[in-house]
Amino acid sequence: MKINILGVKGSPAYIACWQLILELNHHVTSDNPHVAIAPLLTRILPMSEIAAPRIGTLIFHPSPLPYGRGASAIKYAYNRKEPITAATWFWADTGIDDGDICEQEIIMIDHTQRPRDFYELHVIPAMVRTLERALIAIEQGIVRRIPQKDEYSTYDRKL
Repeated sequence: MKINILGVKGSPAYIACWQLILELNHHVTSDNPHVAIAPLLTRILPMSEIAAPRIGTLIFHPSPLPYGRGASAIKYAYNRKEPITAATWFWADTGIDDGDICEQEIIMIDHTQRPRDFYELHVIPAMVRTLERALIAIEQGIVRRIPQKDEYSTYDRKL
């Protein structure tokens, strides 16, 4: 498959996704990709960019969506003393963190670690595991799209 990686180049999340794509014998390219992925997105994507890949655009979010929508999900989970977070890949749409879920894995939060260390030691590996499952399924023709339930969201998308 041809996969475009969007987001912060050089970040640990970007590099981990790049390595996984190569290990799975896929190709990283922005030229007519099947799928785009955004492991660390710091901007809202325009619809033209979301719709460019044939299958769609997957965005990573470090929370158990729909719970934990919005920016700084790890920081807020720490502040709320949450026992868990998650690695979630969801399909981009015009909303904020509200697209259908493709793949998700729960992660126990280790409050003895700083949020940044927790992210690098636990969230990024879970992000890679979930992306691997998603890409293998997509390659086999299985494109999971599980709608989020807005009533469980911590972010009002109608704001």
